Formats: sequence, structure tokens, C-alpha cells
Amino acid sequence: MPTSFFQYEMLPTTWFYVSALIILALFFKFNRFWSVRNLDLIGLVLLTPGLLMLAMRNDQWGYIWLFGVEFFLVIRLIFDNLMVRRPLLEPNLTPGGLTFACFFLVFFIIAAITINRGDQIDTVRTVRLEQILTTRHLHHHIGMNPTTLTIPSEELANLPPGFRPFLAFAERTNLALAPPDKIREEIIRPTLPFPLSVNTDIPHVLVWTDKDSATLSLKTDHVQKSPIIPIPPATLLSEPPTPPTTTSDSLTIPSNTTLHIEPEHSSSIQTAAALRPDLSTLSLIMSVALLGHLALVFGFLYIGHCHFGNIRTGIACATLYLLHPYTNQMVGRLDHLVPAALILWGVALYRRPFWAGLSLGTAIALVYYPVCLVPLWCSFYWKRGWIRFLAGTISVLILFAILLLFSPVELGNYQEQLIHMFGKSSLLIFSKPDGFWEYYDINDIIYRVPILAIFFVLCVGMILWPSHKHLATLLSCSALLLLGVQFWQLHQGGLYMAWYLPTLILTIFRPNLEDRTAQSSVVP
Repeated sequence: MPTSFFQYEMLPTTWFYVSALIILALFFKFNRFWSVRNLDLIGLVLLTPGLLMLAMRNDQWGYIWLFGVEFFLVIRLIFDNLMVRRPLLEPNLTPGGLTFACFFLVFFIIAAITINRGDQIDTVRTVRLEQILTTRHLHHHIGMNPTTLTIPSEELANLPPGFRPFLAFAERTNLALAPPDKIREEIIRPTLPFPLSVNTDIPHVLVWTDKDSATLSLKTDHVQKSPIIPIPPATLLSEPPTPPTTTSDSLTIPSNTTLHIEPEHSSSIQTAAALRPDLSTLSLIMSVALLGHLALVFGFLYIGHCHFGNIRTGIACATLYLLHPYTNQMVGRLDHLVPAALILWGVALYRRPFWAGLSLGTAIALVYYPVCLVPLWCSFYWKRGWIRFLAGTISVLILFAILLLFSPVELGNYQEQLIHMFGKSSLLIFSKPDGFWEYYDINDIIYRVPILAIFFVLCVGMILWPSHKHLATLLSCSALLLLGVQFWQLHQGGLYMAWYLPTLILTIFRPNLEDRTAQSSVVP
């Protein structure tokens, strides 16, 4: 079987449209058109155009679209606690057919992880969204050491908050996702602000080195006779420079740019192949990604069987998660996937507060942002189990703080890594925002202060509201807070759907859970 078989069968744009239609066919209640279930499904499907815009390099409007749909989902979740009646709405497929669909969707995920690696992509039409984002990321972090993944010291502050060794391993994942050089150049080339061709006796590569001053660099390369000219997206430029003019033996640069001659073996022109992880690291990455998806699937099944009392509901939740275009397009991003699995299993283990605290605490240690769930969960366990929950959360945070003592020195000293794990640069200070906030003046924090203030009030308010907390409120309010994080997160905010998608799907399918309170359900 050729390695590109699944790539040609699962083109990204095709999957965006087909998956949306399948979701509506399986779960849309045509006999109850005005039901809340249908509204929820439409909200999930409406996330697809935003992902498609990002895949087509229309980043700014893509993030704006995602923010708009996620704001609608926030309003929906606020009113979820007022919905007492939860009629059982079965999927539009028999249990056997639904199980069959879920099984083969897992098979497709396994194929995407093990077969559709970056080094096996042979056409730009089969590149996934995560690989497009990785291609852009490599243009900023191309100087990483290929053997130890040493991140340049000036770039450490730009990492999202969390456990730096895990974030470095996630960077390894990005390298495994990176397509070959030719594909990366094709991804970037359509965004050129002007046609450019060079015909000189000295082979060279022309790149943008400064997005603010539109500085050009001419890099010599005595091996390649007919070079390809990669230039980062034009959206990074405030004003495109005047097109350069060329002759048969010279290159004329406009007067408003600066020309630099850099060494032949500059780290900026290292190929993705040279930075690609070795086989053992690649196997570890694929194993972690595969285990993360399987943990999510089995988490849905466990919650459906043990907490919802209906295994078919669990299968429906898993099927909807696997069908969503986000899951297929971001299949290998460990910084998305691992925290999502930990949060879901925190819900699955809610009857045992200590173990739920361990699971949630691990997610907090790895990526920090789930810390917003602690006040809500403590309030849920207030009548029984809050001490055990906090003990589990704090103990795992202490464990990760100790593990930092053995972290590579290349990732910074112990104090820097410890502060970074607990959210440094996550609020108002961030050197290079990536995502929605990239297109606005981040130094003027007036844009984000109201959002942070509202989010803080929401987190604290969850302690008191709703006053009667049960498993349903735990699900909907957790999804609400994780959705709220997307609006102020500076690192691709709005795109970390895996953090809230599992709890949102469980909220959509949940039955009436008012009797599942901490007093009645938590193990003494």
C-alpha cells in the first residue's frame, strides 16, 4: 500500500465538508427541529469555517470567526444550568452502526498518526492544518538544535506557560509533523506580495529577516544552481515593499530595504529534514499521540456507561469527537491532546476526589491554563471531598516542581522554569503573541484587561453560582471556563479546542444529572 493512500483519500478541505454533513446526518434531530440539541450541533459545525480559513492562510479572519462562534458557545453554556428537562435524544443510527463508525474513526486516527507523517507528504493538497501551522512555526524557531531540541534563549519567553520539558517535547512533535522542504516552500509561496524571479550566476536564497523593517537578506549557497525563494507570509508585513527588479546578472533591491550577506551555512536555512526527530523519538511521539486519543475515546465510553447510565451515549460522544474536523486536522499536537485527556479523566474520576485532583493537577502543571477550574471544582467538592481534591492537585504540582530539578539546563535555570510553569508571561506580558492577538498592538494592554477582568470575575463567581452543584454543572461550567481561556490566551487562542471540546460534547449529550452531587456520589 503506498504511504500516501490515506492522504489522497482524506484531503483536508474535503474532510471539512464531509465531516460536517456526517455530524448532522448522525445527530441532528429532524423531527424536533427547534431542539437545543440541534442548536448545539450547529454551533460545533460552525467552528469548521474558522479552521478552513486558517488552513487557507486567512489567519486573521479565521481567528475572528472562531472567537465569534466560541462566544456563542459561552452564552449557550451559561444558560445550560437553567435547563432542567433533558430528554434522551438517541443518534440517528442503530447501536451497531454507531459502534462500527466509532471503531473505524479510531482506525483513521491511527492511520493519520502512523502513516501521514510530515516526511511522507508528497503534495501540498494533503497538508493538515497542524502541519501548516508547524511550517509557519519553523520559520521562527528554525535555529533549534536538531539532536537535543535546544530552544534559543531569546525564544524561551515566547513559549506558552507550562512545564518546559513537556513543551520542548511538544516542539519535537511539531518537527515530526513538518512537511518536506518543497512542500513547506509551496505553503509559503502563494502569499508572496509580488512575483519574484532571480537569475544570477551566484545561487542564493532571498528571505525576509525583519517583518517590521522589511529587511532582505541575500544568502549564498554554492550547491544549488536554481534556488527556490521562500518568503514568510505577506500578512506579517505592515506595508509590502516595492517589487525588486532583476536583470540577467544582477539583483536590484529597493532603496527602502537593507541587504545583508550572511554565511553559507546559516541556521536559518536548515531544512526540516535535518531537524526531524530520530526514529526512537518519532516512535515515542506517535505512541503518546495514539494513547492520548485512545484515552479520550475510553474516557467517553467510561463516563457514558458509569455516570450517564447509557453506553450508547458514550459511543455517540466519542463518535462526534472523532468526526469533528478539529480532531482530524490537529491529530498530533500533544500540547492540545494530553491536557484534554487529563481533564476528561478528571471528570471520569470525579467520585474519587484525590484521583480527580491528580489528573487535573497534571494538566495544570503541563500547560497551566486549567488552573481556572480549581475554584469551581473545590466548590463542587465543598460538602464532601474538597480537602482530598486539593491534596491530589497540590501533591502533583509539587512532584512536577521537583522534576524540574532534573530538567536540561538549556531550558533555563530552575527558578525561571518554576515561574514559567506557574503562568509567567500568560497574562499581560508576552513577547510575541501568536494567533488573534498577533494582529493587534499587544503593548497596549487595554485590549485585554477587560477580558481578563471578566474572566477573573467568572472564575470567582463559579464558587457561589450555581449554588446547587452537581455533575451537570461541573461539566458545563468546566467547558465554559476553558472556552473563556481562549479569549485571553496569547498563544493561538481560540484554536485549543481539545481543552473544552470533550466537556462540551458531554454537556450536549448528558441526561438529567441533578442527583449526581458530591454528597451522594463521592466515595467516603
